[in-house]
Amino acid sequence: MSAPSQLSAGLDPVHQKELEEFVQVVEKRSEFQAAVHNYTDICWDKCITKIKSQTDKSDEVCLTNCVERFLDTSVLVIQRFNEGLQQAQKSLQ
Repeated sequence: MSAPSQLSAGLDPVHQKELEEFVQVVEKRSEFQAAVHNYTDICWDKCITKIKSQTDKSDEVCLTNCVERFLDTSVLVIQRFNEGLQQAQKSLQ
């Protein structure tokens, strides 16, 4: 039994569905935050090449651009995956 199902056991169906949807949203947010953290680590290694007392403008620009490209790519991959999934569902109908 999944965690949302265990939490919602004994609730009426409407509240059970709301709780399960809430848990899914929280899980997705957590996954997104973990991905951004991972991208930031990768970009930090790429952009920060010298240890300095503080980052300069070029470091900040590099970090921002790097993370934004990772996010853009992730969104594009998800969109393509969803398009393929929708086409597959249409072909099954």
